[in-house]
Amino acid sequence: MSGSGARSGSITYHKICAVRKSADIASVVLIALAMLRIASTWTLFSATVDEPMHLAAGLQIYTQHDYSYQPENPPLPRLVNAFAPWLGGVEFDPAKSVNEQLLHVFYSKHRYQTNLVLARCGNLLFFVFASLATWWWARRELGPRGGLIATLLFTMQPVIVAHSGLGTTDTAATAGVALSLLAFHRWLERPSNARAIVFGAAYAVAVLCKFSAIGYVPAACVAMYMVRLLRDEETRRAWKRIAPSFALAAVTCAFVIWAGYGFAVDRLGFLEHVSSNSFIARHADWPLPAHRFFVGISALMYLTTLPFFGFAFGKISPHGWWWYFPVALALKSTLASLLLGLGAFFARRERVAAEALAAALAILAVSLTSPFALGVRYVMPIYAPLSVAGAAAAITMLRHHRLKIAAIVLLAWHAVVSIASHPDTLAYFNEAAGPRPWQLLLDSNIDWGQDVLRLKRVADKKKIDRLGISVPGWHDYDALGLPPHYEIQRDVPSSGWIAVGEHNFGIVGYGWLRGRRYERVGKSIRLYYIP
Repeated sequence: MSGSGARSGSITYHKICAVRKSADIASVVLIALAMLRIASTWTLFSATVDEPMHLAAGLQIYTQHDYSYQPENPPLPRLVNAFAPWLGGVEFDPAKSVNEQLLHVFYSKHRYQTNLVLARCGNLLFFVFASLATWWWARRELGPRGGLIATLLFTMQPVIVAHSGLGTTDTAATAGVALSLLAFHRWLERPSNARAIVFGAAYAVAVLCKFSAIGYVPAACVAMYMVRLLRDEETRRAWKRIAPSFALAAVTCAFVIWAGYGFAVDRLGFLEHVSSNSFIARHADWPLPAHRFFVGISALMYLTTLPFFGFAFGKISPHGWWWYFPVALALKSTLASLLLGLGAFFARRERVAAEALAAALAILAVSLTSPFALGVRYVMPIYAPLSVAGAAAAITMLRHHRLKIAAIVLLAWHAVVSIASHPDTLAYFNEAAGPRPWQLLLDSNIDWGQDVLRLKRVADKKKIDRLGISVPGWHDYDALGLPPHYEIQRDVPSSGWIAVGEHNFGIVGYGWLRGRRYERVGKSIRLYYIP
């Protein structure tokens, strides 16, 4: 009997190991599938509004050892995304004005689509880091099945897939915050000096990816720590060990940020910058020193005082609304992922459910203070903890016979909706938005100038000989091969073929086009024919 029992135990152990291995392999497959989806859009979409600036800024660092292009964005994602274009010979001409550079940088060497691929492929690195951090966090707390579910929720979130396919900074910010939360979670478990250093470095990377991480990471970490304090007596006793290592984390963070800006110091330059309200225009030609970090922070603070016209529910505001990001999140995320994420409230047995949900809500709370009502992408880092919270809720549901089917349906719904939204994940809205989402939100939520290549193909097919255009972004229509064109005017009616981006239509107006029939090019351009 004892031998039989030993064999039975061995078989059970091997089965458990096989299940865990299968779950981990499935997680890797999900990440690889998402990468294929991302790569398939590189040459489908034209350069979006922000991509020329990010590419030009990265090339400026490599070719001129300078960083004067939009310092309110930190350099790390730009360095990564511009590396392949730099090696590929994409040209940066310091003699050109900023506007000329933005208009022509993607057309270098007359290979527009090749340059799109070169500028966008680097973002896959940040996507992989964000996915692995989300998977690892969930796997540590929920096991391989939990890691698999969190990976499914994260890698099939349309917003994540969309922005991971562009040469921008939002996926990098998501990766930095996800890595920081994972490192903080490990530090809470064992507050050693080594783990404090890792957390400090991870937080620095997040800040070097996007300055919004300065607020997102501490808020999320404090929320996680408070939940742990309420639930865990050992954590309440461990604060004396955490405090000394916290100082080590702070020193590490400062050092890594300093390294990210080149180990240079220019205190006088910093004082001159922060004492001027017009430093962006007056000092745009200064070289790259470490004080650029502080200049970037000052530039960002200055930008918050400028009007950035946001759109929501038919209204336009120069300074946004406090409720904008919760609404954008509710409309741009799959309903299944939102239901599972909020379901973490009821997954009481799983510690990570409360911690991850608290982190997500803390990030959302910080976003309420932002005046940039320009797209859900500004709060993208929330999807890492939200996916972990959703995985905890799904695991809890799968353990109950009555809720098991509901969990499977929600996960399948999430996956099916995500795949069905391909390739237009950037313009994705969930079912709650209804059939006309452009009446609810605009900007990068639906129209970021991504469909100009599609417009070119439609113009060729229809043999359009003249075209009026109003589309967001920096586009050289002649270089792209569009027919002779002109810019339409808000109050001056035109005839013939007219192409208007959904964002421009909602913000600028063009009242003379209202009520006229049109066909849609991609998801973001209205194409009219007016006799």
